[in-house]
Amino acid sequence: MMTRSPLAVVRGLALAGLGLAGLVVWLFGLLAATLIVPFPLAVSAMTWLRDLNRTLARRWAGVTVDAPPRRPPPQLRRRDDGWYVLDRQLYRSPVVPAFLLKMQWLGQDKSLARLWYWLLFTPFTGGLAVLIPPALIVGGPIAAARLLPGPVAPVVAGVLAVAAGLLIAPAMLRVQALWTRFALQPAPDSWWVTSGVGPWFGRRWAATWHGAGLAGLSFAAFGGFLVNLVAALVSWGGLIPVVSGVTRVLVDIYRRWAREWTGAELPEPYRPAPPPPVRDSDGSYRVGRSLHERRETAIRAQRLTAILTDPATWRDLLWMALAPIPAVVGFVPAVLVGFGFFGLVWQALSWAIWAVPLGLSTGTWVTPWYIWYAATDLAPGLTVVPDWASMLVGLALTAAGLLLALPLVRLRVRFDALLLNPTKSARLGQRVQRLTETRTDAVDAQAAELRRIERDLHDGAQARLVAVGLGLAAIDRLLESDPQTARRLLDQARLSSATALTELRDLVRGIHPPVLAERGLADAVRAVALDTPLPVDVTATLDGRLDPAVETAAYFAVCEALTNAVRHAEAQRVTIVLRHHDGVLTITVTDDGRGGADPGRGSGLAGLRRRLGTFDGVLDLHSPAGGPTVLTLEIPCALSSPKTSTS
Repeated sequence: MMTRSPLAVVRGLALAGLGLAGLVVWLFGLLAATLIVPFPLAVSAMTWLRDLNRTLARRWAGVTVDAPPRRPPPQLRRRDDGWYVLDRQLYRSPVVPAFLLKMQWLGQDKSLARLWYWLLFTPFTGGLAVLIPPALIVGGPIAAARLLPGPVAPVVAGVLAVAAGLLIAPAMLRVQALWTRFALQPAPDSWWVTSGVGPWFGRRWAATWHGAGLAGLSFAAFGGFLVNLVAALVSWGGLIPVVSGVTRVLVDIYRRWAREWTGAELPEPYRPAPPPPVRDSDGSYRVGRSLHERRETAIRAQRLTAILTDPATWRDLLWMALAPIPAVVGFVPAVLVGFGFFGLVWQALSWAIWAVPLGLSTGTWVTPWYIWYAATDLAPGLTVVPDWASMLVGLALTAAGLLLALPLVRLRVRFDALLLNPTKSARLGQRVQRLTETRTDAVDAQAAELRRIERDLHDGAQARLVAVGLGLAAIDRLLESDPQTARRLLDQARLSSATALTELRDLVRGIHPPVLAERGLADAVRAVALDTPLPVDVTATLDGRLDPAVETAAYFAVCEALTNAVRHAEAQRVTIVLRHHDGVLTITVTDDGRGGADPGRGSGLAGLRRRLGTFDGVLDLHSPAGGPTVLTLEIPCALSSPKTSTS
């Protein structure tokens, strides 16, 4: 044990140094999250430190820290025309969409949140534990020499302190490893979660740094405003389409992060792009009152006109110009929590037993202390607040920052909604465009359905009925001369007519199933579930009947989802939940298959989206690689009659 103790002390100092390095990386990660672009680099440094500490915990303390499960990073999809698509936005180069996709992937990584907490608290938890042995070994004799009288007592106390430090060094090394495992590995819910204290603290802690992140984005948006201003002055407006395209991407990033972090919806307010100009009879292209000889020049002029006449462009610029004002307010909770946390831990770090090995004893560490000293003392040398009371001040500042975080974030989102939400005219324009698209889709779907019915009738029931007619004519000729053959042909005609009747019933069921018309959506879905070769659990809470058109669309959407689960997902079980709440029919189809579904790679999900679009419905798909796949359908509708479904 004693032979391992000095090595454990050295290893503890190394882990304490790594903890301080982790705190520096945490600060770099916070700055990188504000600036956005270097954030993946910061995450790489954070994960490297985590993996190194996990390895050292296993080798030095015998504590295994399991690696957190992580989904593989998603792959950027390239269209057949060479463009890259992300969130229904096309990019010529893969650089920007690949970066945005990686940011989304990092934002959805739950282990990353635990990594943030571990880096922040390790210097003051496990880091302090491994510093106890060197503090006793170095600070014990020094403190004994200063505090104890006589020549013998300081020596005895110093030797005992050194022995105690060597004795507990391996145990403190294990404490640090156990802290690493506790912080990095997901644990089952404890009283911290079940009592509500953890979620309360977590929401306000997240709001503190989310507010700081949105504030950083706001400063970046102000930079975009300055770039727009310079471009307009230098090029007389010629560079506005290019610069506005870049700043719109920045504003869209802000909208996305505000939605993910605060749940606030800031829909895009931009007008739809006009169709490209068409050559006139004289060979020129007309854009407004101007004629252009070349099509490329006309398109640039049309784009410039569309951007300059779009009210959303000027509202974006106004928002970017005013963004620093709420951004400063957004940093207030983070500053309060940062200074409060400093006050909580600094006094403990400056105590003699810690200060000697760290070099923080009185008179050796001056400048950082004055930052906090100004908040607790009137002037250097004139103590007003006792040293221990500074910890109470730090606790008060931390609590104030956490309490202000959520209200300030909500206030910030309200300010954003004033300028970034679409106006009534923009909403009307988007509504008209949406109705035009859904009308076209409905007409196309109806035409395709009619062609399918005609094809099924021509190739199926019609051909069989013609065969029945020919068979009856042959029976008429053979009835007296060859009764045996006539009887055989009669059996074939009877079989063909039964088959034709079955095909007609299947065709009618494909148009509008009888069980759907008689019993409603819930029982129709249960009937499909019984016919599916997988275990399907159906839960329906519908207190009435829906509009027939809505029931039909929802029924076939569920059928398409079940077909995908059987054919493509290789699922073992499917769960379907139907409910109607606040005027919206919500259908959730979950399967435990392999995942990786993409509406852009097949016609089934794209057809579902078009079918639901006719009713202003939306389709949301969450299908990570490895599953599970969760398909959520939402259709605005009303219940029109009492419930007739069996339960």
